[in-house]
Amino acid sequence: MKRTIEILATIVVSLFAHAAPCLSQTQNEPKSAPAKTEALPTADEIAARCAKGSGGKEAWAKLSTLVMKGTMEIPAANLTGTVEIYTKAPNKTLRIISLANGQFVQKEAFDGQGGWKSDPQSGLKRLEGAELEEAKTDSAFDTDVRMKELYPDMKVTGRTKVGDRDAFIVLTHQPGGKAVTLYFDAQNGVRIAEDSEAPDENGKMQKISTFFEDYRTLGGVQVPYRVRGEAPTFTFVIRIQEAQFNVPVENAMFAMPEAPPAANLKP
Repeated sequence: MKRTIEILATIVVSLFAHAAPCLSQTQNEPKSAPAKTEALPTADEIAARCAKGSGGKEAWAKLSTLVMKGTMEIPAANLTGTVEIYTKAPNKTLRIISLANGQFVQKEAFDGQGGWKSDPQSGLKRLEGAELEEAKTDSAFDTDVRMKELYPDMKVTGRTKVGDRDAFIVLTHQPGGKAVTLYFDAQNGVRIAEDSEAPDENGKMQKISTFFEDYRTLGGVQVPYRVRGEAPTFTFVIRIQEAQFNVPVENAMFAMPEAPPAANLKP
């Protein structure tokens, strides 16, 4: 579920990397901290703490769907809009971003086997290759209790501060080899930040830092109701206003739509 929100961050980067430059990144960005003498936990220990902190495997096993709706702000581009996320166990996801009163709408989905996305610039497109493999991993319903399964190369590399929270730094890779740095709260184990990369409008990779905040208990598990993103050219904030587990979600929602006659359907 949380990984679904992270992908929204990547979508925003790819759509709006041309936004006007904003102020420098905030002081809450993960910073290097002085090394401490005590031994670091292992990757297995970090994964176990994350699973427990997020609610535990038993709690997640009782959940089958999650529907989230909220708002998004991109101050540097003076844009506001809405976010909708539909997820269904074990691995179906649909994400919809609508900005500027519906002038920019991007959708991305994985139906359990195949994936697709659509936006005003590229039209409707099937996901293939590394992009499809990433979508498979990203669509896991219960990522936080399956960290080592989904990211088997997790490596604990140090400690740092994320805002006022002590955190452990974990380096891992997505399918295709793209590096991702995860930050886990040293006290309760939950994932509180991530550093990843996404292409700008020229195809150049740029860093994006994502912060998971305002955790609340819902359905016996922990859900972040506020997500902040920081890229070199802009920041954004997602605020979840509605979230419901175990509501009906039809499989047809995740299916790739028929391309209109004039649409640019790319292989």
